[in-house]
Amino acid sequence: MKRAKFVALLAGFTFIFLAIFVQVIIPSRLKETSVKYVTRTIRSSLGELHQVKADSRPYEGQIEKGRKIYIREGCWYCHSMYVRPVTGEDRRWGPVSQVGEYAYDTPHLFGTRRIGPDLTRDGGKYGDDWHHVHFFDARVIVPDSIMPKFFWLFETKDGKEVPNAEGQALIAFVQNLGMNRGKWRDEFTSQIVTGGSAAITTGNSLEHGKEVYGKRCQGCHGEKGDGKGEAAAFFTKVLPRDFTSATFKFRTTPSGSLPLDSDIYRTITMGVRGTAMPPWYELPEVDRWDVIQYIKTFSKDFTEYPPDPPIYIPGAPSSSVELLARGEELHKTFQCAVCHGEDHKGDGPSAAALTDDWGNPIQPADFTTGIFKVGPRPEDIYRTFMTGLNGTPMPAYDSVLGDEKDRWALSYFILSLSEDKL
Repeated sequence: MKRAKFVALLAGFTFIFLAIFVQVIIPSRLKETSVKYVTRTIRSSLGELHQVKADSRPYEGQIEKGRKIYIREGCWYCHSMYVRPVTGEDRRWGPVSQVGEYAYDTPHLFGTRRIGPDLTRDGGKYGDDWHHVHFFDARVIVPDSIMPKFFWLFETKDGKEVPNAEGQALIAFVQNLGMNRGKWRDEFTSQIVTGGSAAITTGNSLEHGKEVYGKRCQGCHGEKGDGKGEAAAFFTKVLPRDFTSATFKFRTTPSGSLPLDSDIYRTITMGVRGTAMPPWYELPEVDRWDVIQYIKTFSKDFTEYPPDPPIYIPGAPSSSVELLARGEELHKTFQCAVCHGEDHKGDGPSAAALTDDWGNPIQPADFTTGIFKVGPRPEDIYRTFMTGLNGTPMPAYDSVLGDEKDRWALSYFILSLSEDKL
């Protein structure tokens, strides 16, 4: 009996030391454990995207605090943090994970299994307002979610539920996920739409579109399409679009015109960066096309006023120092700083007084952040100059920017203002 106890005790300690050897000593000797660099997508001084080798960034300040809250709340039980090199994951989530991304992850948060989506590339995919709603009650915007409510991360201010200090830290951490890889989302092909098309309206497509709308759009845009969904009460930056007004910012059609189906499709697929409107590229194409047909039923304008022909947008040329110099000159000529500021941060002398067509305050774009609602490509900026943004103070410049080279010069100059400093 004593011998059996001794053997069992010896076996126990042996397995403990074996586990330490296999899981601690051996991994610590592997060269991969000392890798502290990643492949980062940056925007150059010419406004173009490039991939470079860059040092990983450690967690600091509010982001580090948010990570501790993420661990405390057990988020990693349901959400993984590793994009695997297997079929489809890089098309769904983003670039495959690299060793250097986990250089400062102690403990690591690979997760157990994917009950919820992988969060490795979640940073920047959704706006802060979206996360406000999602942490307060996920089912408001994702009806089929099983995520619990995190009421204790909120406090009441001026009659609204807003994130408290811990809630803000958690959102900051989530918004930082994947940011070690830089502006990879700006060239993420799964959510880039370049072509045009249109959907055919049938009874079945409208019925299906209504179902998709109720499940994916109604929480923000409301049952009547008037932008007064339950989630809208949480938004502090950009309110949901009122479809009944038939006023759409992002189009290839001239200023004042309705958008093409392909324009709405592009917005749904790409989302609107920096706002609560996420990219829906994971939705089946038929869902996206059919919901467009249903959205158009909220306004009679779509049956009474056909969209004007789209403005032609050619392929972008390469950038150059000379092109940027011309762009800067045009930026001064058109007095863009009156709204966007001398430092291009959206704080020009007229910024505080600007409103949209509904009388809501509207902030001019901060070009230095690299977050462009219209899209991050030169063609997207070009399109904005040519068509303007309906419902906002941003006019179209197609009549005064007649030279093709000038159009690209101004587009690249705007992009160059978000140059990444390594």
